Amino acid sequence: MMLVAPHPDDESLPCSVAIQRAVRAGAAIRIIYATDGENNPWPQRLLQRKWRLNHSDRQRWGQLRRKEALEALALLGVRPSDVNFLALPDQGLTDLLLHDCRSTIDILARLVTEWAPTHLLLPSIVDTHPDHNALAVMFQLVCKHLLPRDQPISVSNFVVHGHSPVFLELAGELRASPVETATKLAAIARHKTQLKLARRRFLQYAQRPERFLPVEPGDGNLSDDRLCRISRDARGLQIYLPASFKSLASHEPRLLLIGYDRAGTLLSAAMRLPPLSSRVTLFDGRTRHPLSLVQCHGSFFRGMKITIPPTIFSPRADIFAKVDARIIFFDQAGWSELSGMVLSRRAISGHRPQSVSAVKP
Repeated sequence: MMLVAPHPDDESLPCSVAIQRAVRAGAAIRIIYATDGENNPWPQRLLQRKWRLNHSDRQRWGQLRRKEALEALALLGVRPSDVNFLALPDQGLTDLLLHDCRSTIDILARLVTEWAPTHLLLPSIVDTHPDHNALAVMFQLVCKHLLPRDQPISVSNFVVHGHSPVFLELAGELRASPVETATKLAAIARHKTQLKLARRRFLQYAQRPERFLPVEPGDGNLSDDRLCRISRDARGLQIYLPASFKSLASHEPRLLLIGYDRAGTLLSAAMRLPPLSSRVTLFDGRTRHPLSLVQCHGSFFRGMKITIPPTIFSPRADIFAKVDARIIFFDQAGWSELSGMVLSRRAISGHRPQSVSAVKP
């Protein structure tokens, strides 16, 4: 079983019971931490009594969180040799996804291909933490396009943040025994840095059933359409924003898009969301160059329809869309997905996969 955790503590909060049962069953375990959780300033300021944090401070905090993660895993029966830390930027996975994630998804694909798990546990695109849902999109690209077709994997999604009604309705529950609950509670307690400001919330996870939603690697994922609904017709992509809460957002809301262009190259795009009907420039997320003028109809608060010209994204490929209108650390909703025809690995990569030799064990 391979578990991909966006941050240290994302192994204990949603997956402690699953890990315990896999260990008892004699399964091989691999835990992948995408980030070190180094950009978590408020607990760090409180614990270290230092207001201004520099790069060295964040590095030390990341190392402390790694240590906590290894201590929690030891309680769950996982050895340090079964753990990889990728050291991707904490609070920066959405920017990485937009600006250039090609080398990152190559690393993720090679990790999965070389270790060849039979079971893969991943965050969901409906999780409201931007790092969680951005990492979920990366793995959607990996699972659909970059894994060998003859490598059977059972993929399940989990949610740590947010309360997606659809996920809660469809996901299966894994209820813990008293012993499993006590072990999970002890593992969560090892994350002392996170308990300082969120102790009650963190410990409550030990009382909840763990929920997992099985998905097929080649199928569409669960979509979060609370702020963004997406469809396709002869005019292009039709994106409807039922409602957005601009007054609550901590920065100007944007529409984010991830897909493939007609040449089969990974393409990201972003545009600001106007409050009223107008034409807005859609920019390439990597180069920041203009891609097209986009027509927006409606009102930001009543609902808005946006038409993306059909020449921008390939109709054969998957499209992911999200309204980036976060409140402090969290999104108001995750990503929505529109599935397309499956493309071949060669058609979408266009570059030599990067070795995982640089990945820190």
